[in-house]
Amino acid sequence: MNNRHSEGTHHFILQRLTAIINLFLGVYVFNFFIKSVEDSHSSVIEGLGNNFSWLIITIFTLSMCYHMWIGFNHILDDYVDEVKARSLLGNLNSIVVVIVALATTLSMIMVSFF
Repeated sequence: MNNRHSEGTHHFILQRLTAIINLFLGVYVFNFFIKSVEDSHSSVIEGLGNNFSWLIITIFTLSMCYHMWIGFNHILDDYVDEVKARSLLGNLNSIVVVIVALATTLSMIMVSFF
């Protein structure tokens, strides 16, 4: 997939794949946090310490970040005509995605192992 035409197909497939992953993992994450609303801070941290929970939440967040990155870049390609503005906003999008992904991953690792 080296040419520009196949990149769109590649992103289309990845966008749909991450949407399916987000749907299934999102149900688990949503249920985890809804069940934890009444719990104390220490019991929520204990629940996040479960290897399965922190791993699912981390994968969900990384998938959501990638899904958001692809989607926002497509919005920029479709609606922002000026090249400099599109480039700047694309770079800001990448920075935000990386910050959110790193912060969530590091938080989940700290909660689960320390």
